[in-house]
Amino acid sequence: RLTNIIKEEKNNLKKELHYDAADTIIGESLGLKEVMEQARLVASQDSPVLLSGENGAGKEIIANFIHQKSSRKGGPFIKVNCGAIPDSLIDSELFGHEKGAFTGAFSKKRGRFERANKGTIFLDEIGEISHSVQVKLLNVVQERSFQRLGSTKSISCDVRLVAATNKDLENLIAQKLFREDLYFRINVFPLRCPALSERLDDIHLIVQNPCRRWCFSVTSA
Repeated sequence: RLTNIIKEEKNNLKKELHYDAADTIIGESLGLKEVMEQARLVASQDSPVLLSGENGAGKEIIANFIHQKSSRKGGPFIKVNCGAIPDSLIDSELFGHEKGAFTGAFSKKRGRFERANKGTIFLDEIGEISHSVQVKLLNVVQERSFQRLGSTKSISCDVRLVAATNKDLENLIAQKLFREDLYFRINVFPLRCPALSERLDDIHLIVQNPCRRWCFSVTSA
């Protein structure tokens, strides 16, 4: 039973490390034409990308497209929904921890950044992370290194950052809820993902391809 559990966990990890969202994005030649042109342009570079747009706008699919068209496509694509991880756990999830770093840390754990080495990490809903984690994230972007919880040893990482948000980060900066220096580090190439309500010409393509992945939720219309 334990062997089967370990085997299943291993297969799930492999799927996460090399996640492939879709081979073709519906709407690429119509309402998404400008977005896809910009995505192709930035994919060949290695700069951070900030995707904005409401929930269901297909930001994850665009992030994966950028990864697949980049020189890092042979590396992992690690996705993190920052809004779904409690504040008490996100530090450990992103950067890992050493054995005994806190109550319940019975073994060493590699974080998402460490697992994304030589690949791309996609931080969805980045506007949800706490100020303390923002400080660590800024250090990773600037220095390309981090420390696991409970350790003083720096770990180097070669990771491309693609972030996404459905919030107005500039408004959060004005409210002192988001660091301005981090914003300028991740906003090197901003890319807005339009809602389906702005791309009505794509609706008939979605109807004709109900089993394929498509960008931008119909609930946006």
